[in-house]
Amino acid sequence: MNKKQKLETILEAAVSDDLELYVNLINKVKKKLPFFGGTKKLAAALLRECLGDVSDLDIDSSFFLNKEETGQIIFEDIKDGKARLFINVGRNHRVNPGDLIREIVKRSPIDGKTIGKIDVHPTYSFFEVPENFAEIVLHSFEGAKIRGISVVVEPAKKRKK
Repeated sequence: MNKKQKLETILEAAVSDDLELYVNLINKVKKKLPFFGGTKKLAAALLRECLGDVSDLDIDSSFFLNKEETGQIIFEDIKDGKARLFINVGRNHRVNPGDLIREIVKRSPIDGKTIGKIDVHPTYSFFEVPENFAEIVLHSFEGAKIRGISVVVEPAKKRKK
């Protein structure tokens, strides 16, 4: 199994497997690491042990998408390098901006600091993510639930003036 295949297997396990025992182990082990960045350093060390030298590994954002789905989605509302996405949960579902940030970071490979403006309305919300990660974020929410509600994430329509 080559490095890309191993990485795909790891990503698939992260999305679909029950990893509660491992999450508990990480929480115990990371107490031995510095407060900031402990989980990231632990993940990086585990990837190094699993994959070895990755300096020759060419991974771009298209690696995280199914090849047949790439390029089919049109993002109408892009401003300052950020694509605006719609999600069908809002205040009435007890969802706040922090909940959305946590879900985006948990499900996709982006850092919470790169998430742009978040507008939470009673039954839906909008959030902005870097344009180059918009399709990845969109796909990362397929089959997802937030607070027990099946969510749908779509590209936002162009804002009306």
